Amino acid sequence: MIIAGAGSAGKETLWVYLSTGKDDVVIFDDNNNCEDFLLGKYPVIKTEEELKKAIAINPEFCVAIGHPRIRERVYNRIIKLGGKPTSIVNKNNTFSFSDLKGEANIFHPCVSISYDFQIGKSCLIHSCVAIGHKVKIGNFVNVGPSCSIIGPSEIGDYTYLEVGSTVLAHHKIGKHVIVKAGCVVDRDLADYETFGG
Repeated sequence: MIIAGAGSAGKETLWVYLSTGKDDVVIFDDNNNCEDFLLGKYPVIKTEEELKKAIAINPEFCVAIGHPRIRERVYNRIIKLGGKPTSIVNKNNTFSFSDLKGEANIFHPCVSISYDFQIGKSCLIHSCVAIGHKVKIGNFVNVGPSCSIIGPSEIGDYTYLEVGSTVLAHHKIGKHVIVKAGCVVDRDLADYETFGG
């Protein structure tokens, strides 16, 4: 497994991956200032040549970078090199009759998801998130720790729900939206809107 990103999201994702009982992982980050090993053990590769070699050994990857647009660029770059998007799901989660068909999503611990859930690609779902029935989440979305999304509802691409925010039922959140920490969304939100704060 290749985890792209050696920053905070990468370290958290490494921990989630290790919690699955696997440790066949390399980290990719082309920032020359990042560490050479995470946790003193897991190598950080930094060049495209090293990345190609890692993909040849195991093409499975996910992108653990907090910024949605940067995450998209890295995701597309690895796809072009032959990477296979693969989700990482912590074993301490509850999924009620929902199939996680999305690509390269990251589910931290204590996530609860109800039925008829849909998710796009390369989303980051942090710990202690509750997602209700018939929720649809787009691509490259961040759902911060302790958020609640009451279904049915829809979250657009590149949206960021900050820690502790809540989306009430029957609302549509547009693309590139930021919902500030602790806010309760009680109406539809337009593309590029910032709610609360």
